[in-house]
Amino acid sequence: LGQIPCLLFATLLFGRELSNDSLQSSNGIDGNGDRDESNRQSTILLGFVSICLFSGLAQVLQSSYKVSIERDWIVAMSENDGQLLESNNVLLNQIHLICIICGPSIAILLHSHSDGWSLVCVSLIKIISLILMNALIKRTYSMIPSLQNENEQQSSTSVDENCLDDNSASSNMNNASSISSTWGCVEDIRVYIFQKELWAGVALAFLYCNVMTFGGLLMAYLNSCGLTWEVIGLCQGASNFAGLLGTCIFALLQRFLNDVRATALCGICWQFMLLSVSMFGVLMKNPWFIIVGVIPSRIGLWIYAIASTQLFQQTVPEKERGKVGGVQTSLNSLFQTIPLILGMIYSDVDDYWKVLVTSYLSNGTAVLMVLFGVYLPCRKSNLSYSTVD
Repeated sequence: LGQIPCLLFATLLFGRELSNDSLQSSNGIDGNGDRDESNRQSTILLGFVSICLFSGLAQVLQSSYKVSIERDWIVAMSENDGQLLESNNVLLNQIHLICIICGPSIAILLHSHSDGWSLVCVSLIKIISLILMNALIKRTYSMIPSLQNENEQQSSTSVDENCLDDNSASSNMNNASSISSTWGCVEDIRVYIFQKELWAGVALAFLYCNVMTFGGLLMAYLNSCGLTWEVIGLCQGASNFAGLLGTCIFALLQRFLNDVRATALCGICWQFMLLSVSMFGVLMKNPWFIIVGVIPSRIGLWIYAIASTQLFQQTVPEKERGKVGGVQTSLNSLFQTIPLILGMIYSDVDDYWKVLVTSYLSNGTAVLMVLFGVYLPCRKSNLSYSTVD
């Protein structure tokens, strides 16, 4: 619910700037044109900063919601049924990708029928979607007893912790002072580091450093290579469909391999293999080789994303899900800023290949982490158990 006022305020600010532009263009410029123009630029800057701040706050709240759903609610809804957990993960990501595909289409349709107010309309659609989403969440919570039982267990645990003997008051004060002297985030990081599937999460964070997706940097690079924006937009839509196909292939691989770690390794190796084709296109400055590699690589990306999430869902204790999910989201965001920083350093389009090479190396590092940190240790432990038997 906290996202709604943030998006609403950002929408109102943007609408106000649009109305001011329309008013000034219709009235023209009077004798105090220079001072009015200076005030207008200051207002635009203040409005832009406010929009960025409130949109960023809405994104943070969205991330917390995503952690709660993916790391906790899905596991509670599955009730320790691995097959049901897998189906829920696939369905959740399929709905997410369908919305990603439909969202830009709606925005383009609105933009073609409105003069400058398309962003306001999209923001209003987003607010309506958030209201509907919260209503569905409340409905889901009331329908699933396991979510309510989980909340009751946490409440009873907190009550038991508060009912302490008076004889231990002094020791509790000392413990409280020692705990307050340490940062809570340090404790969360410590919990994350000692997770069994640590390397799967770190590898996922390294994949967020990849810019060989249809984002701003790659799209600008492809445009500089001679591709039109229409072709780039079609390729972007095709990459989203490839991600949707990847969710279906994940379910098929699980039926064939019956091993989440092997499925994760297959997904990330497939992505790295096709990004190697894209890397060849970058070195040859051939945009079509880049596209041929990037679009099907999304299949492997989504296979690994679902597999790594399911590994954490199956191994993280219930009390640590929020901490581990929060650290993972922060780690993903941290690695996501690295290409942006490199983009500011190498701002010339002719230097974008350096950013692309860096992202390719990060993908290669992620493959090694999954191979030596996730798959092979489990494989060796299974072989040792079979030898003992």
